Amino acid sequence: MMPRSRRTWLWGVLLVLIAVLLASLIWLVGRYEQSRFEDRLEITASDLAGDIRAKLARNAQRLQALVERETPNWQWTAKELLEQQPEILSIERRSLSFNILAVRNTAFLPRISRQGVFEHFGRHNFVVDVMHACALAARSLEPAYSISYFVPQSDGTGFEVTDMCIPSFENNKLTGYLVATYSLDRILKEWGDASIKRQEEISFREADGARLAVVGSSIKSGNKFAAQTVLNLQGMTLILRVESWRSAPYWLANTPTALVLALVLALIGVLWLLYRDTRRRMRTEAKLAREIIQQRKAEEVSRQSLERLQKSARLATLGEMASMLSHELNQPLAAITSYASGSLNLLPSDANSIPNAQDLYELKIALERIASQSARAGQVIKSVHGFVRRRETERSFVQPEALLDAVLPLLGLQAKQLGVRIDRQIQPHLPKVWCDATLVEQVIINLARNGMQAMDSAATPAGKRRLTLLAKVSEHEPSQDANAVEFQVIDQGPGLTQDVTHRLFTPFFTTKEEGMGLGLSLCRTVIEQHGGSLTYTTNTEPPRTGTTFRFKLMTHHDNLSNTTA
Repeated sequence: MMPRSRRTWLWGVLLVLIAVLLASLIWLVGRYEQSRFEDRLEITASDLAGDIRAKLARNAQRLQALVERETPNWQWTAKELLEQQPEILSIERRSLSFNILAVRNTAFLPRISRQGVFEHFGRHNFVVDVMHACALAARSLEPAYSISYFVPQSDGTGFEVTDMCIPSFENNKLTGYLVATYSLDRILKEWGDASIKRQEEISFREADGARLAVVGSSIKSGNKFAAQTVLNLQGMTLILRVESWRSAPYWLANTPTALVLALVLALIGVLWLLYRDTRRRMRTEAKLAREIIQQRKAEEVSRQSLERLQKSARLATLGEMASMLSHELNQPLAAITSYASGSLNLLPSDANSIPNAQDLYELKIALERIASQSARAGQVIKSVHGFVRRRETERSFVQPEALLDAVLPLLGLQAKQLGVRIDRQIQPHLPKVWCDATLVEQVIINLARNGMQAMDSAATPAGKRRLTLLAKVSEHEPSQDANAVEFQVIDQGPGLTQDVTHRLFTPFFTTKEEGMGLGLSLCRTVIEQHGGSLTYTTNTEPPRTGTTFRFKLMTHHDNLSNTTA
């Protein structure tokens, strides 16, 4: 085994090497991102300079058209041009001796009066710059610009401007000049503001670096980057400079860089985990005997915990079975009680009296139904017992009408009490269904009782309380030899609200004061055991009118004969 001091030395060398590589990667990525950002600034400056040149050229063409206008129409055309180009402060029409023949000032800036930007200092103080620009324009036969100069205003502010002069010719003879005064600040604001981003600034500067006009962000924090380009115009040269400030670490500016750094950090984490696991393995080997003893103790505790969990599960199952028995036996016992009370009412109060033939006939029917419901209760206990033991249920082929006929006597008692009329609709020549008759009858009873109780309110008038029990061939198999028969229980109650529909089949959820909340949950379980599903339709929007529950039973038992309860 390698000595501990040597292992520590090797681990230290490896970590130092990784740290150096990581620092080099960060530095190289930072330099790369910085160069990319500077290149973008240079492209921005170059594109902006080209855009300014193009727009000045287009304005020169429009001003050239203005030169050819007659004097009466000149003022209106000049006004329209100034309204469209707010960077132009004034347009002058001058003679060969540079006398002003006509002038139009912009109305775009509120602080400029009718007499224009030269009101305070006088236009004659700047005529020399105009003469130089017009002389150059006359020689080159193209628009020329004067050097920029500052025009102070009466409020202590001012404008940095330049004059563009366009010569006017008639029959190849120079007849005058058209002078347009541009504001450098307005050029940047109108043409450059859309090209810059947050924390960026653009400016016009002279060759010595003096700043003439500027527009952009006032937030200047972080690292400063700058790019500039020369804007050459005939008679004038300006430097267009773009500056940007970045406060975020630019070496995390793109996703690939972040992924590489994340991989490096993950590698460091893996190395640390490897080092830690190695130390743990060494400690584990030294304490192996103690770990074996602790493992045996843990297995014993785990076995005891498993036994306690099994005992708790058995108690929970017992509780579920008790709730199920109580719910399933409630209706047969209620029927027995009802028939027994009716039988007592038919017996004469005098012990020596003999009942008449009609009363004896009704007593016979009542006793037969008591016997039937008692057998039904026993069958329910047997079915529930089989359900708990998860054995194969006792299924057979049953006529659909027999399932509905078996529940009608019991439903009739509650229907008479609530004033509900029960309609039995069975499609002729239905095939037999494969099911556990006791469980399916219990499903129909639960759904029918819920429907009748839903109509027991002022929302459903007494004359409209009707419950429909329907059996028909499934719509997806319209022939009489179909594979499924569909059962429907339809009420005319107020329907279900959205809050109820979200929790309808949740165990122990009920809207009844004395309900247990198990009926619909048990019904769905029984139908699913028969290979179908319990669904419903209701109108959730006011006015809600009725609910329909439906389920299907198969007419064959190829895949259902081995289904457990």
